[in-house]
Amino acid sequence: MSALSRTHKSAERALLRRVARGKRAALERFYEENVDGLYAFVFYRVGREPTIAEDVVHDTFAKALGQIDSYDETRGSVRAWLCCMSRNIIRRHLEERRRGRELARWDRIDASLSELLAALDGGPLGHDVVDRDHTRDLVSMTVANLPDHYRNVLEQKYVLGHSIEQLARQLELSEQAAKSMLARARRAFRQTFLILSRDPMPEVGS
Repeated sequence: MSALSRTHKSAERALLRRVARGKRAALERFYEENVDGLYAFVFYRVGREPTIAEDVVHDTFAKALGQIDSYDETRGSVRAWLCCMSRNIIRRHLEERRRGRELARWDRIDASLSELLAALDGGPLGHDVVDRDHTRDLVSMTVANLPDHYRNVLEQKYVLGHSIEQLARQLELSEQAAKSMLARARRAFRQTFLILSRDPMPEVGS
């Protein structure tokens, strides 16, 4: 684990401790740091329905605040924890609205991930995979849940097509340091993709 990752995890632990104590500023920061990534995850899974997405996000944060002690940093970031938690809530909302088609669609996607995960072993997903209808949304969710510095470096390299030299210049780093950051961003993408695509977390007490 890099020093940057250790610092990030330490900051997340400290923030959650303050959230658990009911500190208002911590609650606001917890929400602001995680709401965009969570909303992106939920939005795609509920068929791009803003009203349903907003309800699910609200319920997920409410549930998370009651289960702060259940967060396990070894299983991923706080954002990933929230996304995994939201999957059971998404299912409930879609079932209540009789939106079985969306549930079936994501069940099919989750059942066909072996090809995608194999592709990730060689680096970020290529355009031939990203452009497929049944994987584009999952890739979008993953990118939305990456830390800003990783999202930025991946977008510059794989969306804008910048060379390592250009990337290093943009980041004000040596080329070797830029390569190292890109490698970490790729690993973060793969880890986040795996976490967001796995089965929902079991309910506490179940």
